[in-house]
Order: sequence, then structure tokens, then C-alpha cells
Amino acid sequence: MRTPLSLDLLAVDPQADTPLYRQLYDALRGAILEGRLTAGGRLPSSRRLAADLGVGRNTVLSAYEQLAAEGYLEGQIGAGTRIASSLPDNLLEVGGSAARGPDQTAPANPNRLSRRGETVAAIRRPGIGYERGQARAFQHGLPAVDQFPAALWSRLLGRRTRDPRNGLFGYETGAGYAPLREAIAAHAGAARGVICTPDQVIVTTGAQAALDLASRMLIDPEDAVWIEEPGYLGARAALLGAGARLMPVPVDGEGLDVAAGIALEPAPRLIYVTPSHQYPLGVTLSLPRRLALLDFARRADAWVIEDDYDSEYRYAGRPLASLQGLDRATRVLYMGTFSKTLFPGLKVGYLIVPDALVDAFRAAIRLTGHVPAPIIQAALAEFIGEGHFGAHVRRMRTIYAARRAALIDAAERELVAFLELTPCDGGMQLVGCLRDGLDDRHASALAAAANIHVAPLAPYYLGKPSLSGLHMGFAGIPEAQIARSAKRLAVALAEMAP
Repeated sequence: MRTPLSLDLLAVDPQADTPLYRQLYDALRGAILEGRLTAGGRLPSSRRLAADLGVGRNTVLSAYEQLAAEGYLEGQIGAGTRIASSLPDNLLEVGGSAARGPDQTAPANPNRLSRRGETVAAIRRPGIGYERGQARAFQHGLPAVDQFPAALWSRLLGRRTRDPRNGLFGYETGAGYAPLREAIAAHAGAARGVICTPDQVIVTTGAQAALDLASRMLIDPEDAVWIEEPGYLGARAALLGAGARLMPVPVDGEGLDVAAGIALEPAPRLIYVTPSHQYPLGVTLSLPRRLALLDFARRADAWVIEDDYDSEYRYAGRPLASLQGLDRATRVLYMGTFSKTLFPGLKVGYLIVPDALVDAFRAAIRLTGHVPAPIIQAALAEFIGEGHFGAHVRRMRTIYAARRAALIDAAERELVAFLELTPCDGGMQLVGCLRDGLDDRHASALAAAANIHVAPLAPYYLGKPSLSGLHMGFAGIPEAQIARSAKRLAVALAEMAP
């Protein structure tokens, strides 16, 4: 039986920008999905429908052929065209207004996440109006990208993109480009005292990807994990995403309090720590604590993730030796990134894993999508191998030392009534402890209204904050801007005064 068609339903407008065949296709498809044209019904011949609509036959044929290709019509076009009989009834009201049957009710919460997903999604970076690529006082975590040798980098990258036969235009399926892994192993050994071979280096798309990979590989749901209190939110998210039970271990002037951690949880599966420059407080894990931590990890059969995110920038003496270099029980995974030393958009980080984990991590990273583009890796290998990386770090260390001094001086002149900067010999940011119990979230909001980014410390705590303070970056801010911005911040914080 031929399906009756309303010409009003299929009306086409020759003056519209949309082609006539597409208008007809859209009208027929909508009528099928909304149930106005029933499954199995026969459509008019293309010649007849063209005559009824006053369009060319090819217009109707094009619409019919597209609908047939997508499975809405069946039969031979021009010799009996029918609406497909195999369309499930419960799919025939997509986007339509027809009433749903009792078995077609919408789910109560179509956007429902897993419990872990909800927990991770609830984590928010501290600060108001935060934009990663935007340099403004006193944004933390952003290097002086305007000082990066972009022309040199462009030449190195261009070298690698000229010939698609060089093997760098295909998929990267291993643990990273071999020359880059060799360069990373050599740098980490010379600058940080890391003991490793290139085979132990796993190149990732940034530090967060390294954290995600390690968390997935080492943690089962409900495993206990030590995390610093206060601590890095990115680590919190990765560990929670893997199902960990986080145990917040307090940080004091010597870094992570190992004895307090043992009392809190004597059998952790994993320990996450930032020993060279604790995030966010900036303290260094003392040698007795380092040795105690390694001894405990050996006895507890626990893994340790050492996040060494910005240790190249130390302004008093040489960079400190890594925790991994002291490890004789091979319990430490060392994690580094080029986001702070070069620029965040590079998206290259790395894990240095114990020999026992190499094969497993190599196999896993192929399936995670955490491997950077081969061309980027090759250019970075040259950047390091030709000495440009070391020269850039040395130059930036001098620039950052001057900017750090400018912030300390500006704080002593303009902000002494509101906060006191805590001493720190390294890194790209300082912590200002607020006086008289002033609320750091309120202070951050007042600063944001003055277009100044200072992150409150409160969100870095899992429990009740023991310190009210502001995280203040200086690396990406010119010295003159630091002085001006300190004055504006003082005016903003004056609104908190009793």
C-alpha cells in the first residue's frame, strides 16, 4: 500500500540556500523518525513525486538515494521504494514530539557519571578566572614563554617535517623516540642524580599523563595511597580516578612527615611526594626524612612516585639530588616534565620506572594515547642534544632569580600588612602566609576583581586547612609588572582589613 504524503509536509523552497534535494531529504527523514511515515510503507515513484512538488526528477532521486544509503529506505529506487521495515520502533521518535510509550521513558539522569568520575569532576583548580595560557600577575605554573627561543625551535621542527619518509609521520607505538629517551636519561643523571638507562624512560604527553598512567598501572580500587597535605590537585585527580583511598599526610618544615604517615596508614600501596620542592608550600624533604621514606617503602612493599616538576630552578647552590638516586630497593618512579622548563603547550613529560616495570609500562602506554607526536619528540631530542636545553635553563634561572627577588622586595614594601612570604630557595612561585587569620579564598576573590591571580591554599587541603595563604607565581611576570601588581594587590586586600 502506498503511504499517503502531504505535500505541505514535503514543501521545498527554491529560494532557500539549502539545495532542493537536501530539503526533501530532511523532510522525509524527519517524517520517518517522528513516525509520521510508517515502516514498510511505499513511497511515490520519483517521477510522480517530482511532478507533485514541481521539482526535477533528479532532485527526488538524489534524496531517495541518500535515504537508501543511510538505511531509511529499501527496494530498488524507481521500481517500488519503501520505508525500511527493520527500523526499531523505539528509534522512530528521535528528535520528534510524539508521546513516549511506557517503555520509552527517558533515564532519570542521562549524564550520570561513575562515583570516581563525579569525585574527579568536582576537583577545581584554585583561583578565579584562571586561564593557563594567559600571563598575568601572579599566575603560578606558567614559565616566561616570551623568553623561549621560538625561532630556533621552529628551525629544529622544520628540519623534521621536510621529509615524510623519515619515519616520524607514522604512529608512535613505543615508549618514546629513542634519541629523546637517551637525552632524558643523560640529563636526569647529570642534573638530578637519577640512576637509569634509556630503556627505563617512558615518554608521555606531559606530567599529568605520566601520573594517570602510573596510577592506572599501580593502584587497585580502594588501595590506600599517601598524598601530601596540602598537595598537588593533579595528583589527587589521577589517584582518585584510579580508585585510590587517599591518606593525607601532613607536610611541615622538613617536608612529608613520614612518622605521621605510618601512624595514619601503615600499609599504603603507593606514596606520592614532591621532595625537591614541595607543591604548594615549597619546602624540601630533609635527608633523614628521605631515608626514612625509602626504608618504609621497602618494608611496606609500596611504590613511590617522585614528582620533580621544577627542580631545575634552584637559586642557592646546585639542584638537589633526586630521591630516586638514593633508592636501592627500586621502589621509586621518577617523574619529570618540560612544561615548566620550556613551555606548557609542548605537552611532553616522562616517567623513569624501575626495570621490573619497563615491559608493562611500555605495553600499556600504547593503549592510553599518552605518547607525544614523534616529530615533537625528535625536535626536542635535538634541542637537548645540541646543548640548547641546558643553555635555556641556565638563562631562565638567572631571569627567574631576578623576578623572585623583585617579588620578595615588592611584598616587603607593599604587602607586609597582609602577608609574609615563606622562604624558598627554588621553584617558580612563593607562598604568602596571610596575617591575622585572613581568609585566603576571600583574598583570592578580591585579587581577581583587580585582575590579579593569586591562588588560595585552602583547595590544596583534603582536610581542614592548617594554613591560610596565597600561591604567588613570578616566573612569567616581568619585574616592572611585579612591582605595579603588588601595589594593586595591596589595594585589593585592604578591603579585608577590619
